Amino acid sequence: MFWQSVAMLRKAEFVTLVVTMIVPLLGGTLLLTLRHRIRALQDQTTQIQAAFYHESVEHLQEKNHALAHRLGTAGTELDTLRQVTAPRHITSVQEDILLEHLRGVNASPVIVSAYSFEDESASYAGQIAAVLRKAGWKVSVNKASMNDFKGVSLGEVALMHQTLSGLHELVQAFTEAHLDLRQREIGLDSIAGQLEDGSLLVIVGRK
Repeated sequence: MFWQSVAMLRKAEFVTLVVTMIVPLLGGTLLLTLRHRIRALQDQTTQIQAAFYHESVEHLQEKNHALAHRLGTAGTELDTLRQVTAPRHITSVQEDILLEHLRGVNASPVIVSAYSFEDESASYAGQIAAVLRKAGWKVSVNKASMNDFKGVSLGEVALMHQTLSGLHELVQAFTEAHLDLRQREIGLDSIAGQLEDGSLLVIVGRK
């Protein structure tokens, strides 16, 4: 019946034509939609990656800054530790100051006494004695001090209560040269051995 009806065949022809036209349109629209969605996802992925990269870079920069700060602090602490633990020594500047103040002084003999239990004290005492000799002072050195204090102290061996010369100049020179002068009462019985009467005392303690 269908194939015998012109009207039905015309309708079928029209429907087929419409479908034939719509299908490519739907396919093209679907294709465009898919491409747009793919591009949007790619852009979104790129943005996410860029944001992640930027965040990672900032995080690394913060970590590098913190690490640099820690390294700087550690370096400062290490320098401080080295200064604290390094042996004392008379620098060329200190020697020049000492010689400037002590040359030509008519001073009493000097006993430079180092702390018995520290080699560093003995070495420093030897350097001080060398500069005093260079200034023309009469100097002897011993390692018989039992004074367990820090820095350098000055005193006198004046058993006969005689007036000694040069103590004031020593105080001024050591102060100007920053030899860590710390004046305190020194008992003569704190230094073993024979002490020549009429001598000035330079007691070198520990660092």
